[in-house]
Amino acid sequence: MQARTTTSYYKYRWWALAIILLPTLLISLNNYMLQIALPSIQQEWQLSFTTAQILFSCYAIGLAALLIVGGKLGDMYGRRKVLWMGIALFAVASLFGGLTSTTTVLLAMRLSQGIAAAIIQPQILAIVQVLFPPHEQKVAFSLYGAVIGIAFAFGLILGGLLIDWDLYHLTWRTIFFFNVPFSILVLVLLPIIPKDRDYQKSKIDGLGMALLITSILLAIAVLTIVQNSGLSWSVGFLVITTLLSVLLFIKVEKRQPYPLIDLTIFHHKRFSIGIMSLLSIYLSMFALFFILSYYAQNFLHYTAKETSMIYLPIGLGFFITSILAARLTQHLGNAILYYGASIMCICLLILTGLLYAEFSLQQGMVIIVLFIYGLSLGLATTPLTSIILSGLPIDIVGVASGIFNTAMYLANSFAVALVSLLFSSFTLPSLGFLICLISIAVTALCAACLFFYYQKVIQ
Repeated sequence: MQARTTTSYYKYRWWALAIILLPTLLISLNNYMLQIALPSIQQEWQLSFTTAQILFSCYAIGLAALLIVGGKLGDMYGRRKVLWMGIALFAVASLFGGLTSTTTVLLAMRLSQGIAAAIIQPQILAIVQVLFPPHEQKVAFSLYGAVIGIAFAFGLILGGLLIDWDLYHLTWRTIFFFNVPFSILVLVLLPIIPKDRDYQKSKIDGLGMALLITSILLAIAVLTIVQNSGLSWSVGFLVITTLLSVLLFIKVEKRQPYPLIDLTIFHHKRFSIGIMSLLSIYLSMFALFFILSYYAQNFLHYTAKETSMIYLPIGLGFFITSILAARLTQHLGNAILYYGASIMCICLLILTGLLYAEFSLQQGMVIIVLFIYGLSLGLATTPLTSIILSGLPIDIVGVASGIFNTAMYLANSFAVALVSLLFSSFTLPSLGFLICLISIAVTALCAACLFFYYQKVIQ
């Protein structure tokens, strides 16, 4: 990146932004499209509910486990170079994921996609931080949020259409093959982004990385085992082991000369409380997306195309407010997050009431509620990046970006595991679905409370 010893910045930074947002679109589209494809894979290969859940979560697990390492690699070896490596790995994993006929290989390719995305994602946010002066960063981050909004608005629909079209009888495999030419296009355009000039002299904290990955996997294993077998002594042992692993990780990081996570970053109150708020809002969002798709296709017997259309009003609402987020933030300030989360909670409770009254997911009143939910979701999530990351010191932006995205994808993994656990505990699917919606609404309310406190803290 251009050195920041002067007030000059890269002349073509807005063109560079357009290029680095393409990988964001790529990995976001992939996740949303697979969400629609998951029931088709489950039916074709006769996968159990748990295996399907793990298949979906593998991507988020790979992301969450290695995002911070990805941020560190960018700081050490150059963000453009590391970004290139991540995109190339993502293309290879997508190709083999589309070609495979075995569950084990598909799981491995999903995990590889997550690892590739973990390499890609921190570079994007860090490059934005370095390329743009402070007064332009909010606009750049808002565009970043808008791209995620585009991916959400059209990823679910595109996934449904690709499966419905059944090109060359590939069914869900087109979801994987779609990523290959997209990745090649990004690799061709990548040289437009300027090279890094200064690298940090650092080392990869191998012990810290091993402990972090172990802690994440143990935590997810606890939830999976409870879902399958209920509470037992082995679960209690795993919980204790997880806590010990986390405590040991913290102790090791405090003593490392080159820690994987510089824990002093959490001394920035704006950042630490922001991460807690982020966890809450994304727990609510990802839980809804997973259970809505699963219930619609497996119990209401919607096709992939019909299921994707359920998300159209949410996606359109999200897209509208993600585009307007920067301007709305100027008028509403950080309170925009609180308003968004509060309206999300209200919409979810109304949706629960409508479905209890036997409205279908395709009726007008439900569509209106989902559209308003999408509007509020855009308000609560799009400004998060700029609000949490703006103003941090340049020397920690890579790790900060990694922590930010790790929290988001940890929320994804835990949301899927927790909502699956809750849903599977009910013998009547319709009742389980309604209870899940109420629980998701409560999580959104918790996020609103945290956003309210966050707003007071950073004033």
